[in-house]
Amino acid sequence: MANQHKKKSSASTITMITILVLFLAVGIYAIVAPLLSDKEDKAAAITYTGMPRIGSAQAPVKIMEFGDFNCPVCKQFHDVIYPQLKKEYIDTGKAQMYFTSLEFLGPNSEITSQAAESVYRQNPDAFWKFYDAVYSNQGKEDQNWATPDFIVSLIKQNIPEVNAEQVRKDLQNKTYAQQVRAHNQFAQKLGFNSVPTIFINGKMVENPFDYNDLKKLINDELNQK
Repeated sequence: MANQHKKKSSASTITMITILVLFLAVGIYAIVAPLLSDKEDKAAAITYTGMPRIGSAQAPVKIMEFGDFNCPVCKQFHDVIYPQLKKEYIDTGKAQMYFTSLEFLGPNSEITSQAAESVYRQNPDAFWKFYDAVYSNQGKEDQNWATPDFIVSLIKQNIPEVNAEQVRKDLQNKTYAQQVRAHNQFAQKLGFNSVPTIFINGKMVENPFDYNDLKKLINDELNQK
């Protein structure tokens, strides 16, 4: 009888432990599942409509760069990584790339991002000339280099198909200030606060400066098509 009681007691203990583990598992899932779902929603939330694009609209992989024209690290991405992406994936029709301009770093960011919007609205294809020209002539982050006069001169020298004086008017009138603020709000909604931030088919890239990793992520997406 004593042995039987011990067996029943052991069985009860095991049952209670099993129930406790199940409760813990359910509790953990209840906490983690919304976070995972939130990440999925963030990836799905990226919109490309009305954003500057380079590459074929039929390309299976979409690359989104969130950048700041006053950011020296973004310039490094433009100078080093972007040309490789363009040559290997964009120009070959495997990927299309988009850019969202943010104003994270003060007045230079504000002026260049609003000017970028003005250029894009005038001539969407000319945006990427602006993208190249600004990063190629970027001043020091802590100096007031992106003045309206600088922007107008840059456009006149590099993008003759864009009306530079109209861009000046748009800067004076802050025509696209609200649009740029919307970009910032969108970035906050996605949950990041650093630039450059890169998404590949809606998936955030951990290290945008590891080109081999970028290639793997892009190739994985291509292999799923």
